[in-house]
Amino acid sequence: MREYLFPPLILPLFIVIILLPFFAILFAFGATSALSIVLGMSVNEAMIIFTMIVIGSLINIPVYEKAGRIVERRFSFFGLIYSVRRREKIVVAVNVGGCLIPSFISLKLLSEVDLSAFLLAFFITSAVTYMAAKPVPGVGITVPMLIPPLTSALASYLSVLLFSLPLMDVPRLAFASGVLGSLFGADVFHLKDLEKIGSGVVSIGGAGTFDGIFLTGLFSVLFAVWLM
Repeated sequence: MREYLFPPLILPLFIVIILLPFFAILFAFGATSALSIVLGMSVNEAMIIFTMIVIGSLINIPVYEKAGRIVERRFSFFGLIYSVRRREKIVVAVNVGGCLIPSFISLKLLSEVDLSAFLLAFFITSAVTYMAAKPVPGVGITVPMLIPPLTSALASYLSVLLFSLPLMDVPRLAFASGVLGSLFGADVFHLKDLEKIGSGVVSIGGAGTFDGIFLTGLFSVLFAVWLM
């Protein structure tokens, strides 16, 4: 008789492999539904935009370069120690799917919402996000994931009540203030802290370096719909 021993990690790994496609489909459905609500278009049209965002997330466009910190490295050669100093380079780029496309969508929404209500929600979201954002060496500007969307959703809801606007404006206000508020609060206003990060490519809107601007807008809409 041959005995088969299964390591304890086999079952969790199997569950993860099975569930990942399910969560990917669920996320895609939620994203397209949110875009459909915000832009007032069909789900099929929203799916096309979502696909463009996913593809665009792979593209970073360099904007400018900035001198980083001076790094000193020492080398030993036949018992002699040499010290070499060089200034590292920081490349600032914008992510097409994570920053540019959501920003264009937000600018389009500004013509469809009350500007005063947007400005109030935008300033609140920017201020809270700026205070929550922290520069992390070797990583980028990090923000707790739920703070910007929760703030933009609540600020948009309060703005709608304050300016006596229809509740149907909340999702659009939440998306626009969430995207632009996190863009300025976490990214633009913290460009002065780039030297604290180190060197390499800093991608605005790119996952893993700066916050996911599109995800902030998406979750803002979901929270706003829940508040309604």
